[in-house]
Amino acid sequence: MRVTYHAAERFLQRVFQFTNYSKKQINDARKLIERDIRNLRTDRSRFILPSFPDFLGVVTDGALVTIIPKKS
Repeated sequence: MRVTYHAAERFLQRVFQFTNYSKKQINDARKLIERDIRNLRTDRSRFILPSFPDFLGVVTDGALVTIIPKKS
């Protein structure tokens, strides 16, 4: 599954609460997410991130497009 730039950005903002970040940090976040979901097989449009269970990944057209907090 492809991880978009937007999803990596939202990951830094929502999971780590960063307000300032570099392109390198975004690319590193993208790599981290890709490793985390590498073996994940789902046909759902939303799934829980394996290493960050309080957050959901949103998938559109086979790409992870954003990260949102899971509602309690």
